[in-house]
Amino acid sequence: MDIIQIIETLGIPVAVAVGLGWGCMYLIKFITKDVAKDLKGLYEIIVKLIDTNRIAKDEVKKTMASVNTIKDMFIKLMKKDNKNGS
Repeated sequence: MDIIQIIETLGIPVAVAVGLGWGCMYLIKFITKDVAKDLKGLYEIIVKLIDTNRIAKDEVKKTMASVNTIKDMFIKLMKKDNKNGS
């Protein structure tokens, strides 16, 4: 069927509606294909950021444990020095 025969059979409003419907479907498929690729890339970035955040938190915990250990040792040495000095 050619376009003129469709217009003669169904009428101009129906033919235009069918054409616009096809155009909208094509546009939606095109947009969602690009959006799906972008979402996949963003998902990978988010996963990497979460992993990096967890690593950073672990590093902070290790650092704080070291700082607390050094602080405790320093306090013990100061108490010991005060007892010997007095």
